[in-house]
Formats: sequence, C-alpha cells, structure tokens
Amino acid sequence: MRRSDVMSAGRVRHSAAGRVASLRRGTVLVAAALTALPLAGCATKRDLRDLRAEVVALQARQDSIYLLLAEQNQVVLDSVRAGNEIILRVRGELGHQLLQMEQQLVQIQELTGQSQRRLAQLRQDLESRNRQFEAGAPVPQPSEPSSDLGGDVAEMYRAGVEKLREGSTTTARAVFQEIVQRHATHELAPDAQYQLAETYVVERDYEQAMREFDRVLELFPGSSRAPSALYRAGLIAEERGNISRARDYFNRVRAGYPTSDEARLAADKLRDLPRR
Repeated sequence: MRRSDVMSAGRVRHSAAGRVASLRRGTVLVAAALTALPLAGCATKRDLRDLRAEVVALQARQDSIYLLLAEQNQVVLDSVRAGNEIILRVRGELGHQLLQMEQQLVQIQELTGQSQRRLAQLRQDLESRNRQFEAGAPVPQPSEPSSDLGGDVAEMYRAGVEKLREGSTTTARAVFQEIVQRHATHELAPDAQYQLAETYVVERDYEQAMREFDRVLELFPGSSRAPSALYRAGLIAEERGNISRARDYFNRVRAGYPTSDEARLAADKLRDLPRR
C-alpha cells in the first residue's frame, strides 16, 4: 500500500474523529438546554420538540460519522493485508527463481567441467607421447582427438535438448552457445544454433527467435538446418500476423534451397498466404 493512501486514510479518520467530538459537545449542550428550560419556566412545547429534533439529528449525524470511520478503518486494514500478501508472494517467487538459477549454474559448471577434464586428459596423453618419442620408445598410434571431443559435444547437445524439453531455457541456451562458440566446426553446431533459437520461442520472445534462426544461415549456410531455420522463422512470422515477413522467409527457402523438403512446404505456404 502506498504511503499517500495511509496518510489520506489517517486524515479521514482524524477529521471524522473531530466531527464526532464536535457532535458530542453539541449533544451535551442541547441536553443541558433541555434540562435548563423547565427550570427557566419559559420553555414551550414547541421549543421542546425543536430541541428534541435537534438532538435526534445530531445523534443521526454522529452515527453516520461513526459508520464512515469504521468503513475507512476497514479499507486501511484491507489495504495493509493485501500489501502484506503481495510482499510474501514476491519473496517466495524470488526465492524460487534464485534456487533455479543456482541449480542451472551448477549444471553448466558440471558440463563445462566435463569438457575441461577431457581436454586435460588429451593434453596428458600428448605429453606422454612426446616423452616416449624423446626417449626413443615406440609411440602408439594416437587416437583422433576430434572423436573424443565430439563425444563430449554430443553429450552436451543431448543435455541441452533435455533441458529445453524440461523448460529450463536459460541452462539450455548456455549449453547451445557453448557448442556454437567453442565447437563451431562440429557437425552438431548448426543444430545447436537452431535449438538456441528455439529457447526464445519457448520464452515467447519471437523477435529474438527469428534473429537467431537467421544466424543459422549466417554461420552455417551449407547445413541442412539452414532451410529448416528459414521455414521455421516463416511459420513464426505467419503466426504473429506478419504476412509480408513470412512471405519473405518462404521465398528465401525456395530461392536458396530449391531441392529441400522445406522449399516444397514453403511453396505450399506461399499459395495459401493471403494477398495484401
């Protein structure tokens, strides 16, 4: 509840209390007058009726002010109660979000740690072979480092897809970004960029999602994910009601990847789009 509301309610209660006190004083004076009139010996029945009517009117006004004061007090109490409930709910939501962020950070650290351990193992193997070569011992045939690294990338990609399926978009996005940035030549890098765009679709940030789908073409124009990314962006634009943008994406699919399945689907979409 805002401080101005509390101050306003306080002023209302203070004003109402003043009016009640004033009415009380008036009631006392009228009652005293009623008591004094018979003693004075000059009061008429009409005077008594008028005074009684005034007393009744004052009491009615007093009851009205009491009712107004009670209503104002109830409004203040309801506002305070609602404010406390909002504060408690916000605290609970923030605590839950912080816990989720900590869990996601731990998961990212675990995935990064796996890659670092694999690289460290490869480095140790290389140093061991160098020592054997310098000593004149036969050196065993080295295994392909890319295959070991590829296994880690595939594992990271599967973990990212699983996190995206669970709705943990922040964790999934961090995994896919790691693959695209550090393993850009891996065969799963285009898929990682595509799935990175999908994380924004889940969050309903459609503009950013379409920008990330465009980056699939910028980074991996020869991959099979390129026509899929264009077609997916076109579908999103159509769903958002941006027909001209959807038509542009579908035309880019047909022009850039005419033999792809997405080109055939894009042609069907172009025929169905309304003319504007």
